[in-house]
Amino acid sequence: MAVLKYQSDKFAKESQHYTLTFFTPTYNRKGTITRTYESLLNVKVPYYNGSKVTFEWIIVDDGSNDGTDEICKKWCEDDKLPIRYYWQENQGKHIAMNFAIQQAACGKFWLTIDSDDTILPEALEIYFKEWNSIGDNNSFCAVAARCKESNGNIVGDLLPRSPLDISAIDLRLKYRIKGEMLEMYHVDILRQYPFPAYDNRMRFCPESIVWFEIAKKYKMRVVDTAARIYYHDATTSIMSAKNINRSAANYYLWLYHINNLSRYIIYNPIFILKAYVGISMDGFTSGRNAAMILKDCNNALKKALVALFMPVGFLLSRR
Repeated sequence: MAVLKYQSDKFAKESQHYTLTFFTPTYNRKGTITRTYESLLNVKVPYYNGSKVTFEWIIVDDGSNDGTDEICKKWCEDDKLPIRYYWQENQGKHIAMNFAIQQAACGKFWLTIDSDDTILPEALEIYFKEWNSIGDNNSFCAVAARCKESNGNIVGDLLPRSPLDISAIDLRLKYRIKGEMLEMYHVDILRQYPFPAYDNRMRFCPESIVWFEIAKKYKMRVVDTAARIYYHDATTSIMSAKNINRSAANYYLWLYHINNLSRYIIYNPIFILKAYVGISMDGFTSGRNAAMILKDCNNALKKALVALFMPVGFLLSRR
């Protein structure tokens, strides 16, 4: 369980009924989180439902030992933003996010900004312009905007049209749109879909498991306008190297794709076939045997296909 170490007076004294919660998970990012902080200081604040948008910033430190706590303490003392800084033993971003969502101070919206990225000054104007045009339609869970590289190029493929109202599953599998995005979610919807902790060896949970589960019921509005600058200097990421912890997490990603998304093979065969190979590769790497892997598949046809590709997965697990 994360514990509150510092909070700004601005947070303590204000009403704590914020329109939006910014959430930043961090682990040994003292060298980059300052640019995240500075970008939040420069965010332009629009109006929503006739009132000026207010926001808080929740930071959950996942066990840093590089002095991140010292710099966050200083920001709380400077009192320029409503900040709460929590610290937890290293458990992973998914555990940090589940905790932070429950701590969000009666806000309506949620935006995750990583501790090595920056949000653009006009980002909230983009999100609330679109949300105001949606009109609190209960079929929408989020507004998604694009990310751009530090050189100004949009990350990934452009949309067939913008704005585009679509489920996250159709966006990624049917339309095959690739690239980082930054979503502003309705926080009450996120609370209904906590990140699963399947295996205590996991230090991350593949986020698409949750986004795709939400997409079974809700769609989002996606625009081709950038709201975030994406950097590639996250050298401490769990994704940076092959290991058992990563394979323990990826196994459940492949399993989710097989059990929930196999019908999308007609739109994106490579995406689905990759799961049929990956489940054995990461299953064997994380200590499972063939019987355990096959047992997790939810029908006979999927079991047969996993068995067909299992020799390939086994060889890849030994590389």
